[in-house]
Amino acid sequence: MQTVFKAALAYLVVTIVLRIIGRRTASQQAPMDMVVLFLFGGLSVSAVLGEDHSFFGAMSALFTVGMMHVAVSWLKIRFVWLERLLDGTPIVVLHDGRWTEQAMRRLRLQQADIRTAARQRGLDDMEQVKVAIVERDGTISIIEKD
Repeated sequence: MQTVFKAALAYLVVTIVLRIIGRRTASQQAPMDMVVLFLFGGLSVSAVLGEDHSFFGAMSALFTVGMMHVAVSWLKIRFVWLERLLDGTPIVVLHDGRWTEQAMRRLRLQQADIRTAARQRGLDDMEQVKVAIVERDGTISIIEKD
């Protein structure tokens, strides 16, 4: 039973820490971002299972994390404020040529990240960009000027 409680607590702690770290999709992650994610997994397993290397212990932890994920998903559907808290909201970082520096700093993004997203959309000049938005999942949406 202790494994179940540790797994549930680990799920909550990792969720909070990932929310604090911020949003970056896999396509935007630097190698150091991947190192952090792998360390989270390894440290969480050690903290949850400890000296228990049994199949039952591992499956209990796995089942608990899966059920926590289902429960949190259900709660996010039921309570919009929780969805906003955990998943965030889209953030405008460029509008009509004006950068939102405070939002950029908070998201730890650089103008180069937005320029990259614009180039991926086939836009080679930022003058062609009306709005750039960092979505909840960390992707950057580019809206072209008419």
